Amino acid sequence: MISKVYGKLVRNWKAKLVSLIIASIFYVNLQNSKVLIKTINVPVDYPKLSGNLNYSKNPEKTIPVRVEGLKDVVNYYSQFMKAVIDSEDVQLGVTEVPIKKIVGVPSGVKVTKLKKTVPVEIESRGLKVVPLEVVFEGAPPANFEKLTQIVSPQKITLSGKPQDLEKITKVLLPEISLLDKKEPFAKTVRIPDLPKGITVLGSRDVTVNVNIIPLSYKTGEQTAAGIPIVCSGQDVRLDAELSEEQVAIRYFSLKPIRSAQILTGITAQVPCNYIFDPIKNKIVPELQPQVAKVRIIKNKDLKGIEILQISPEKIEIRYKVKEQNLEPDNIDDGTGMEGITPHPSDRS
Repeated sequence: MISKVYGKLVRNWKAKLVSLIIASIFYVNLQNSKVLIKTINVPVDYPKLSGNLNYSKNPEKTIPVRVEGLKDVVNYYSQFMKAVIDSEDVQLGVTEVPIKKIVGVPSGVKVTKLKKTVPVEIESRGLKVVPLEVVFEGAPPANFEKLTQIVSPQKITLSGKPQDLEKITKVLLPEISLLDKKEPFAKTVRIPDLPKGITVLGSRDVTVNVNIIPLSYKTGEQTAAGIPIVCSGQDVRLDAELSEEQVAIRYFSLKPIRSAQILTGITAQVPCNYIFDPIKNKIVPELQPQVAKVRIIKNKDLKGIEILQISPEKIEIRYKVKEQNLEPDNIDDGTGMEGITPHPSDRS
């Protein structure tokens, strides 16, 4: 029985061996046809820079790598791969930063980096606060005049190379037309393009409130609107956001007085007395918003008028820490002007 089985196995053994070899070759070729080896470019994931550091030039966006694995797996997962560098390796100046790893690689796929480093150039950027200046075109109709304007924000923070920032002392806003304007109006304008390399921190939109009044003298009880509210005693490390930027007043005068005298001779003031505690790194007191009473300050020429009503009498003030919490000595405000405290005799 065994001999018969053995005889069948060895019968035509040469032909069977050739068939086995051919089948093995076909199997190996089939498996190899499923394996793909190719070179692809994967994006480089650069870390965000802190403080006043900035990428001075656009770093390389991709690096080449060789991938090896099953064809379908390689083709699908290649789109998710990216090269990662460590933020600790990024330094000021020009450096060759090593590629730490390739992420997004599935199991069974081999990746070989064809480039070990990427050149990165980091520069230090300065900050400067400059005022915004409004430019008007034309004039209101006869018997009307432009009295005041309120720009919000009044200043902006610019970022750029220190030598470029030195050349900028203010930023001019696009022209605003006063033709046919007979009453107060507000207009939103956009900060124009700045020199190359200079950027604006924050929004580029600016609101300009313009006060247009008739030329007239009146006595008795009158009203005046559009009186700007200013902060008193504000901590330079904080930004104060007022719920209202202007107030209206009702007043009484025995002598004829122009509306322009009221709007130029009266200031509405609120105490902005919250402070920033650098040790605890927080605003004190913590409770917000602050409810503050509006106080009217008159100049000497308006001592004879009586303030009957202020609207609104109180406003809300919300505080936030200025970006990067820069001290006044470390940031140029572009003006060199200090605040003016009214004389006690000028207060109502």
